[in-house]
Amino acid sequence: FTASKPTTDDEKAETRPQRLAPLTEEEMNSHSHERWAVSAPSVDLTGEWTLIADDTFKTEYDAYLKSLGFSGITRRVACGLIARTTEATKQSDNGRQLYLKGTNPKGAWERTLTSSGFPEFETQPEKKEGEDYSHVKTSIKTADSEDVDSEAWWEDRGTKHRSWLRGGKKYGGGDFESLRYVEEGSDGKVLVCESFFHPSDSSKKKAVVNWRFQRDE
Repeated sequence: FTASKPTTDDEKAETRPQRLAPLTEEEMNSHSHERWAVSAPSVDLTGEWTLIADDTFKTEYDAYLKSLGFSGITRRVACGLIARTTEATKQSDNGRQLYLKGTNPKGAWERTLTSSGFPEFETQPEKKEGEDYSHVKTSIKTADSEDVDSEAWWEDRGTKHRSWLRGGKKYGGGDFESLRYVEEGSDGKVLVCESFFHPSDSSKKKAVVNWRFQRDE
């Protein structure tokens, strides 16, 4: 397990003490904030999951790897083994902490994402990140063992968890973004992770792949 270590936070807005009690549904619905430190009371992404590796996903995954610069041979091997991917998730502290353990034939990648936002600071649409507020940053290792800065928060009234890993040097340099949520209509049985790689080189296209995981019974 790789512990997340807090780094310097250059927050420019006043930050309130961390609230320990969860927000109520009424409180969630009465605010127009875009980024939340906590999840909605009804949301819990905790579970054991297995990747849904159908042909549609493999085609998308191959294109994603190609965008990252992998060769055709490497991509074919990766797509042949990708069905053996699993994910373990543990949400705690009202959603402020999200522990993830991804396992595939290459090994395991463990990390903990720390979210920040309302109610510690204001994040209405008119507020600007970097001017009116800044998210808590933690240092974690990527799946490629690179040290990067991590930020996270909840969106859509605390139902979707967005995270960023910034400052990576692999694949020509760039940032990884993820959006995790329970798929609507799945009765809590499908976890979605929309993944994006944003290259530092603005002439390169963003790489995108959508992971869907079935809850283990």
